[in-house]
Amino acid sequence: MAYAPVYQMSLISGLLESRLDPSHELLVLAEKIDWDTIETSLKPFYKLRGRRAKNIRLMVGLNLLKHRFDLSDEDVVQNLSENLYWMAFCGLDGELTSSSWTKALDASTMTNFRKRIGAKGVALIEDVIRNQLIAEKRISPKVHLVDTTAMEKNVAYPTDANLLDHGRRLIVKTVGQLNELGVGTKVRSFARKGKKAILNLMKLGKDRQERIEKGNKELIGYAKQVLTKIPDVLKGGKRSVDEKLKKKVDALKAKLKVQRALLNRVIAQTEARLEGIHLKGKVLSLHEPHVVAIAKGKRGRPNEYGCKVSISIDRNGYVVGHQEYDENAADLKTLEPALEHWEEACGTPAEELGADRGYHTSEPSEKVKRIPKVAIPTKGKKPHPDKKKPYFRRLQRRRAGIEPVIGHLKSDHRMDCSRYKGFEGDKLNVTWAVLAWNTKKWARNARKGGK
Repeated sequence: MAYAPVYQMSLISGLLESRLDPSHELLVLAEKIDWDTIETSLKPFYKLRGRRAKNIRLMVGLNLLKHRFDLSDEDVVQNLSENLYWMAFCGLDGELTSSSWTKALDASTMTNFRKRIGAKGVALIEDVIRNQLIAEKRISPKVHLVDTTAMEKNVAYPTDANLLDHGRRLIVKTVGQLNELGVGTKVRSFARKGKKAILNLMKLGKDRQERIEKGNKELIGYAKQVLTKIPDVLKGGKRSVDEKLKKKVDALKAKLKVQRALLNRVIAQTEARLEGIHLKGKVLSLHEPHVVAIAKGKRGRPNEYGCKVSISIDRNGYVVGHQEYDENAADLKTLEPALEHWEEACGTPAEELGADRGYHTSEPSEKVKRIPKVAIPTKGKKPHPDKKKPYFRRLQRRRAGIEPVIGHLKSDHRMDCSRYKGFEGDKLNVTWAVLAWNTKKWARNARKGGK
């Protein structure tokens, strides 16, 4: 898809723009953001030939608005055609009287744009805006405050029965698709028996634990019988296949192999659970196998299923950096990457560091030793020797300010649940949420004329 910017002016758009409030947050932000640099950074993701793509500013603006107001793709596209401030923010001033830009713009257009640029492209957008905030001295590189949180994934609650049943049904579906192409052999689905086993173990009442164990064993048996037929299905590809369908058949076979591996892992972990054996690295979701269980110690929700996120902010509340982990990494292991990213983003290491006791270690790294003032409480009963010093208490008070920032990222900017596909989608979700938070704070501070 080729990219070619289009510039157009109209009399009616000028009249409408004159009726807008110039102090509106979106108009102020539209003037602040360096759209030209963002466009230059994202141009390498487009080809020189092909159908003309949507304007980069339009697509970046729509994704910012989506996470700024916590909306779905469908709602964003709908609001764009109704809100003049959104049109001005997305650079549609010269096309207010034209309907050409709305004909091919739908929810799938936003999805394709996110897939096109990926996490690498969104990181470039973040770099441009962060550099602007540093240049305007909105971000203070001197004070580094860091903490971690869990971002849940949009997956169902993991149970052995559901994973076994779902894995079997996915394999049967893929085999059916191969059969439609004339490849492979038919496989018994066990649909009726599997449904009966699920309903039986879900019922409440007497002997429920025994029924759950019995139902899981039945589902394991059905899954194993399906898996025994997979080699025959894969061998069926040796038949004569039309060249036009060869790529599709190969893709389905590769998909079937991945599903077989995941189902084997689910069977192994279920059998181990029935024997009272604890296994690490369990499969918690078949369509998002990277999801891990993160224990945060919350009373209402002891475990969260998703990824771990490290957030770094400055003393003014701007998010300077973030790192995502597809494992339940300890807070201490996330400190070194956070310090490296801070130095890379700001060009200089921080002069002060504030964190909670989860980051404490008796042997700090060289990067931590380079920071003059470090306020990290010690673990155990022995207090930190600088606990009562003014700098330590000040940094700990400021460190507490990262909690409401994380709360706003989750409740206001869609970081409470990642709905994008894969671990790459987790990175996208966090970055767009951070951009929404920083730009919102930037616009409000600019309106007030302060920092």
